[in-house]
Amino acid sequence: MWECTLSQKSVRLFCEQKVIDEAKADAYVYGYELLISSVVSVLLVVLIAVVCGDVRYALSFLIGFIPQRIYIGGYHATSHTRCYLAFSGLALICILLSKAIAANHLFRILTTVALLGISIILSPIEAKNKPLSEKKRSSYKMVASVLSSIDFLLAIFNVLPYTRHVVCYYLSKWVLIVFSTIPLVQQKFNANFCR
Repeated sequence: MWECTLSQKSVRLFCEQKVIDEAKADAYVYGYELLISSVVSVLLVVLIAVVCGDVRYALSFLIGFIPQRIYIGGYHATSHTRCYLAFSGLALICILLSKAIAANHLFRILTTVALLGISIILSPIEAKNKPLSEKKRSSYKMVASVLSSIDFLLAIFNVLPYTRHVVCYYLSKWVLIVFSTIPLVQQKFNANFCR
């Protein structure tokens, strides 16, 4: 909730200084709130990686997750606090798992095939309160498919080295897979529950 308050105060200040148009204040409040929550999420992941001993884990997770998340879509938490907990908790799990398992060639291929399938067949998976126009849907699907294809090619040709940081990168792809399937499971559950 503090994100909303901070964004409202910032926009009010910018309106008073004539930096932004008051008619567009609501859009700016929403945009700043998203910016603040995104920055907090990234900083939490960086902090977790530092506590785990190496900031490169955070970079691997964020590089693997964020670009495709934007275009694939999927699960959105109902509050900023829940978003922070889900995002940082899953990042921590990926970092800890990356220290315990190896992402061999087959794991990388299976991971990227699953994500490529989701990108081509399901993306973008829209949030209920953020519908996309048909043009944007088409554009998002194309970008998600291209990004997933690049990951698939990296896996097929075994381009990335076998380091713990790269394992974290591939585990972040499984977070994307989970986030993209949660809305489908919720829809199925709601459909069965409402019968």
